[in-house]
Amino acid sequence: MNPTSKLADRQAETAFLPGLSIEQYLQQCRRDHPRLYRCLDPHRMHSEAGLEFYRGLRHVSQHFEREDKGGRGGAYRKAQLGNPLIRAVGIQKLFELACHGRPFSPRTQVVDVLGGNGTLCRAMRLLHEPESCPAIYTSDASEDMVADALRQGIAALRQPAQYMMLKDSCVDGMIFAYGTHHIPSHELSAALQEAYRVLRPGGRVVLQDFETGTPTARWYSEVLHRYTETGHDFEHFTPRSVRRLLQEAGFEEVRIQQVYDPCIVHESSPEQARIRLLDYLVSLFSLNKLLPEDGIKDEAFWDRVEKVVRGCSTLSPDELPQGVEAVTELTVRADSAGYRAELPRVALVGTGVRLGN
Repeated sequence: MNPTSKLADRQAETAFLPGLSIEQYLQQCRRDHPRLYRCLDPHRMHSEAGLEFYRGLRHVSQHFEREDKGGRGGAYRKAQLGNPLIRAVGIQKLFELACHGRPFSPRTQVVDVLGGNGTLCRAMRLLHEPESCPAIYTSDASEDMVADALRQGIAALRQPAQYMMLKDSCVDGMIFAYGTHHIPSHELSAALQEAYRVLRPGGRVVLQDFETGTPTARWYSEVLHRYTETGHDFEHFTPRSVRRLLQEAGFEEVRIQQVYDPCIVHESSPEQARIRLLDYLVSLFSLNKLLPEDGIKDEAFWDRVEKVVRGCSTLSPDELPQGVEAVTELTVRADSAGYRAELPRVALVGTGVRLGN
């Protein structure tokens, strides 16, 4: 290896996480998160292929890096941290699918492949006691997201989905959710093959996104693309494409279903619930082009936001999964906790099982 290549490798190591080389991360992980550490494959992390992927991450994770890096990750992290249970219904369902419907247990290890700063982990920890919660490993390509998760005490790893830094056959479940469309289509097949490699026999993959042409997918392709500084030019999925991806990666017992994935907030008055939900959507998705020039968020502003939201969140009854309690449009109603504002969303979810040895 020539000196230039050696220097590039050292630079890649230094840039693994802010202030941490790969070696320093491994030492910290061994100390703080020994179960995750035992799943890591240091050889893959140090290999030329691994280092090349880490160098490449600088060019693919801008959407969820900090705003000063051209992304919208700061606002995204802040909204997620302040509202950890808004998407609890959908998150709970993802883990039920990943765990085959079995009772949750810390013995079950699940990788949240597109985990950001640990949203799914935080929600599950709030929903379940430690003795009845899976061991969740948060994975993401964004250094800022992973660094934030580690600061919260979450077992987290920076890695590209298409070249995971985990050993063969080491975990029980893999979840791709809330961002699968951000994986370039030519790389998603490789990411699912990696999931197959990392899962133990009998382990299950869960692939979640939104079906092309539905109101929930249009929220991203129309609202985010129009009102964010970064735009949102990504393709979503069809049931056929999800089934094909899973089967081509080697998964069996493939099942495609619609999952109700609402955003829900509770407040002491109906107007507070409405505004908190709308504010969450504006903040989480960085809809900065909707913000008033004078900075005053008055009634007219919230009415405008609600009109935009309703345009991509009003569903017909036949667009909802059967057998679940759901609403068809943004709804504010009284409940046992005061008032509940609920935004309906429907996710497209595929599951598959790794069989064999």
